[in-house]
Amino acid sequence: MKKTTNLQLIATRQHFHINSPLKERILIMRHNKIFSAAIALGMFAFFTMGSVSSASASPPTPVPVTITGVYDFSTFPNVTGTFTTTGALTISGASTMHVDLNVNGIRAHCVVTLIPSDGSGTIIIDQECQFATSMPAPYPTGQGKGRWEIVSGTGAYANFNGNGSLTMPTNAQGFPEEAMRGYIYLH
Repeated sequence: MKKTTNLQLIATRQHFHINSPLKERILIMRHNKIFSAAIALGMFAFFTMGSVSSASASPPTPVPVTITGVYDFSTFPNVTGTFTTTGALTISGASTMHVDLNVNGIRAHCVVTLIPSDGSGTIIIDQECQFATSMPAPYPTGQGKGRWEIVSGTGAYANFNGNGSLTMPTNAQGFPEEAMRGYIYLH
């Protein structure tokens, strides 16, 4: 039977001045203990961080809100107007809206900025609207409907979240409205 030698083991022994198999086993056992301790510490940290964040995070509470904007479309696609809110928010003030229609005018993406008159900050809302189907009664055919979502804010509204549906009726004075109904999510 041919005897083989492990050159890598011999080189390791010479490099670390290990003169006996006992010293080699002790060194390997120390490395294994350190490696095992590092794995255990990592697992402890992983599970501890996971349980802390999930225990302290509670789901946000949805609170109903209505946001009504009235706009002058004479400066389309950048229009101005006013807004009022009820429900989760009770603010009012100036509003701007940039309307971006698709080629055939059936869909629009609008960016609405609400600027409360009390100076408390701003709320930025994205709207996705469509004009292809009729709205339910009492709205006349051809007016739009869609979805809205708060995408950012400043001041008191920096961490606001909210979304819902919208319709675009004409108010009693004949001006176009953006009637947004949905929820603000409070933490």
